[in-house]
Amino acid sequence: MSKDLEVASRYATAVFKVAEEKNLVDEFSDQLSSIRVALSENEPFVKLLENPTLTTEQKKELAGAVFQGINETLRDFIFLLIDRGREDYLSVIAEVYQERVNELRGIAEADVYSVIPLSEDEKSALSQVFSKKLNKSKLHIHNHIDKSLLGGVKVVIGTRIYDDSLKTKLKDMERQIRA
Repeated sequence: MSKDLEVASRYATAVFKVAEEKNLVDEFSDQLSSIRVALSENEPFVKLLENPTLTTEQKKELAGAVFQGINETLRDFIFLLIDRGREDYLSVIAEVYQERVNELRGIAEADVYSVIPLSEDEKSALSQVFSKKLNKSKLHIHNHIDKSLLGGVKVVIGTRIYDDSLKTKLKDMERQIRA
């Protein structure tokens, strides 16, 4: 585990424990998800927040103004990150926090690659099959279009890859013929 991920993981675990104690796991999840989206879509704000010429108080004022609608405990957590010079970890912390929530709920994240967009029924069927294989209650599917697959699907869940694409089947056949 990289040092950055290790640090972010410790903070995410701490804020997750606070959320559990205060019965705010879902609220924090929604708000951290919104913060993560806001940070990814607003690079000038991120650069300003990480600007070393701004004082801690200026950064807190800025963050307080932008994130004024969030839970007070979560806002205080963001201020703590700023106090410790860790504001650049906020996106990763939000990501790791969501992983903790998914673990709690028995949910796995899956990237599914297909030639054409999957219908909701196809996503649901894939979710049922793979959630059983992984002992999870649900699978969140993120569908990606990859025309190079020629047909079929490739499913990536964590470090596991299930490749049932026509491209891979053809490559396997080619290897068998050459052998």
